[in-house]
Amino acid sequence: MLEELVASWAGMVWEIFWGLALGFLLSGVIRAWIPAELVGDKLGRATPRSLSLATGVGALSSSCSYAAASMARTLIMKGAAWANAMAFMVASTNLVFEILIVLFSLLGLAFVLGELVGGLIFIVVMAVLVRLLVPDSVITAARENAGHDAGGGGHEHHHDHGGHDHDHDHDHDHDHDHGGHSGHGESAFLAKLRTAASHFHMDVTMVGKDILIGVTVAAVLSVLVPNEVWRSVFLTEGDNPGFGVLLWNAVAGSIIAVLAFVCSVGNIVLAAVLWKGGISFGGVIAFILSDLITLPMLSVYRRYYGWKAAGWMALVFFLGAIVTALCLDYGFALLGWLPEGERQVSLGRDVFGWNYVTLLNVVLLPVALAAFFWGRRQGGGHCH
Repeated sequence: MLEELVASWAGMVWEIFWGLALGFLLSGVIRAWIPAELVGDKLGRATPRSLSLATGVGALSSSCSYAAASMARTLIMKGAAWANAMAFMVASTNLVFEILIVLFSLLGLAFVLGELVGGLIFIVVMAVLVRLLVPDSVITAARENAGHDAGGGGHEHHHDHGGHDHDHDHDHDHDHDHGGHSGHGESAFLAKLRTAASHFHMDVTMVGKDILIGVTVAAVLSVLVPNEVWRSVFLTEGDNPGFGVLLWNAVAGSIIAVLAFVCSVGNIVLAAVLWKGGISFGGVIAFILSDLITLPMLSVYRRYYGWKAAGWMALVFFLGAIVTALCLDYGFALLGWLPEGERQVSLGRDVFGWNYVTLLNVVLLPVALAAFFWGRRQGGGHCH
C-alpha cells in the first residue's frame, strides 16, 4: 500500500511539473514586461469595462488564492468596487497559465475550455449576485474593516504584503523592480529577466506547500478510495443525467473543495481524481472554482472584512460556482463539447517512460531551478 501511494504521488508530481514550471515562468515574464497598473478611479464602479479590466489583470497575476485575497483587499482599500475586486480574485486563481496548462495535461482540452468559459461565467454571475444580494451596509462595513491592520497568523502572513497600506497597486507582484537596483550598467532586458525570476521564486514559495498538499491528498484518495465510493457520492446517471443529478454533483464538488482546503494547482490534481470517480463535468469546474471558499480562505476574509462580509462572500461564491457548473453542463452538452468515452485520467500511471512529459521535464527542470535560485538571490525570499 505504501509503495503504491509513493508511486502515485511521485507520478503525479512528475506529470504536473512541466506545466507548473512553464506556467510560473510565463506568468513571471508577463508580469515583468507588462506591469498590471490598477487605479481606483478605473475600478471604482462595477461596469462591464471595469469588470473586464479587473478580470484581465487578474489573469496576468499570481495563482495563489491567499495572494489574490490580499490584492483584492488592497483594491478595496483604494476604492475599487466590491465586484471588481472579487473578479480580480476569480481571474487570478482560475484563469492563469499554470492552471490551464496542468488542466490540459491531466484532463484535456475540454476542461481547459470549461475553465476559461466557466471562469468568465462565474465572474458575471458573481457580479450580478453581489448587486442583487449583498447589502450596501455590509460592503461599507467591510471597507472599514479592510482599512485596519489584519494582523499576521494563519496562511496569509506569507502573502499579505498589501495588507499594510503600502501603495502597491498589485502588492504580491512586487512591482518594485528587483532588477532595476543593480546599477551595474546591465541591459534593460537583463533587468526584466531578474524581475521575472523574482516573481517566479515568489510564486513558487507562496503556492508550493498548497500544491504538495493537493498532490498528497489526491494520491491518498486515488489509491485508498474505490471508484464505487465516488460513484455513490456523485450519483452518476448514464450519459444524460437529469437536473437533480447535475445539481447534486455541482454542490458535492463545491463542498468537497471547501473541506479539502487545497488551493491553486493542487486542486487540479484532486479534480482529476474526482472526474475519474464519476463527478459531472460541471461538478469538476465547481470544485475548482470553490478554492476561494475553503475554510482557511474564509478565515482570511473574516480577518480582512469581518464575519458578515465573509459570510456573504461565501454565499456569493458558492451560488456562483453552482450556477456556473449547471451552465457548463447544459451549454457544453448542447454544443457537443462534453468529454466522451471512458474517463482516462493521467494520474501518475506509466508517466516515467520516454515521452513528451519526460522531455518537457528534462528541459524545464534546470530552467526552473535556475530561475528559482536567481529569483531568491534578487530578494524574492522576503515573501516569507
